[in-house]
Amino acid sequence: MIAQRKIFPCYFGSALKLIGTERFMADLDRLTVEKQYPDQFGAKVYKIGHDPQGERITYLKITGGSLKVRDQIEGTFEEASRPESSNEDEPTGWKEKINQIRRYNGGRYITQDQLSAGMIGAVTGLTHTYPGMGLGIEKDSQKPLLDSFLTYQVLPDDSISIHTLEKYLRSLEEEDPQLHVVWNSQLAELHVQLMGKVQLEVLQKLMQERYHVSVAFGPGHIVYRETIRNSVEGVGHYEPLRHYAEVHLLLEPGQRGSGLSIQSKLSTDKLDKNYQHLILTHLS
Repeated sequence: MIAQRKIFPCYFGSALKLIGTERFMADLDRLTVEKQYPDQFGAKVYKIGHDPQGERITYLKITGGSLKVRDQIEGTFEEASRPESSNEDEPTGWKEKINQIRRYNGGRYITQDQLSAGMIGAVTGLTHTYPGMGLGIEKDSQKPLLDSFLTYQVLPDDSISIHTLEKYLRSLEEEDPQLHVVWNSQLAELHVQLMGKVQLEVLQKLMQERYHVSVAFGPGHIVYRETIRNSVEGVGHYEPLRHYAEVHLLLEPGQRGSGLSIQSKLSTDKLDKNYQHLILTHLS
């Protein structure tokens, strides 16, 4: 019942004064059972970070089999970052190799050649991972129910360009799933979506400590989400040199909470797949 999370043992004592430690250690050995892991490779990503040299680090726990240096890892793109296409030739996944395996102790680490099932470690060489992602036989974790509901405009000082600032924020976005960075190309403005003032202060402190950049933010605005109830057709008409191009979009309501699903139903005989892919990329 403990393994099924129906009973939660509680112990009271003091490790500093050695009060209750013997019974706690004895019951820990008596009540716990070593988990049996499958032979097939599986891992769960729980954190993304960057070392002082800026190298991307994926923190994970091995939940099956083992992971070795130079092993090839496969995964699929997040739906939110890849526009769907009816063309079967479009890539839907990625393949990358493990460059290094690290075991951290505080800020220091040692390298090793392999991680076995049940072990926690960090790897380099993966660029598409995100917290909660399942690798191998492991499934993705359920996405957080709460989402950022406030948006702030980022106001950089004169010492840094807006595009360099966006690069720094994108790096922090990978580490914190609750941080969303939005670039408004029409207004040339950079916005961040946060949970509130506390997260705003944490972000300012991180920017100062890691990148030595001071940033300010405009007033917060609530992010509204709306949806349609019926199907509607929209037309994008472009005339830089008389009649240049025209795109027809059919918008249809989906299941609540299913997000956006974008695809093309146009035959490649009428429009080359490269142009279709370009349109889908801008829609996403």
